[in-house]
Amino acid sequence: MIAAISLMRRRDDVPLAGFRRHWLDVHGSLVCRFAGLRRYVQCHALDSPAMNATARALRIDGFPMLFFDDDGDRRLAHASPEMAACNVDSRLFIGAVSRVITEAEVVVPPATTGSRFGLIALSLEQDGGEVEALRRLPGLRGLTRYRVREQGAAPNSTVPHLSVTVGGIAQAWFDSLVDLECAVTAWAAPALALFVVEEHRLV
Repeated sequence: MIAAISLMRRRDDVPLAGFRRHWLDVHGSLVCRFAGLRRYVQCHALDSPAMNATARALRIDGFPMLFFDDDGDRRLAHASPEMAACNVDSRLFIGAVSRVITEAEVVVPPATTGSRFGLIALSLEQDGGEVEALRRLPGLRGLTRYRVREQGAAPNSTVPHLSVTVGGIAQAWFDSLVDLECAVTAWAAPALALFVVEEHRLV
């Protein structure tokens, strides 16, 4: 499964609540029209004691995740009129964005009754060991590794490029936000940027 993951920072003149509402209600409906889209999840970054200083310094407000069966479907979506409409709309609320193309690998199957809250770990090194580190956290109920294949500016977008290079991405789930924060708050992981996110699955 191919996962196109974006790192998004909102425009400075757009309040956080307005950013989230536009992303969900307006932009989300545009993305849902992509042909070949198997799954679409918006991960909204939350202010939490489990977000570490490395993550705060990046000022990322959200991670859209678009899943496709293969690169052919992904390229078809990226070259579509629907993507062109998204690029126009993006200028209204996104200040900077970076696109990371990955292969998704389920390491620990997620619990069927899991919460909407998860942890996204970005490795800022070539191999930050993010998966093995997350696997050891108490209360883990699901874990996916996203192997980075390519990254750079969003295709055909006029939104400024967010210059962040990541060596790996992993996503972990817990039964509740409390369980997540208890597992992570005292964890020292300077090579990782740790984001607590609330998931909204649109497709």
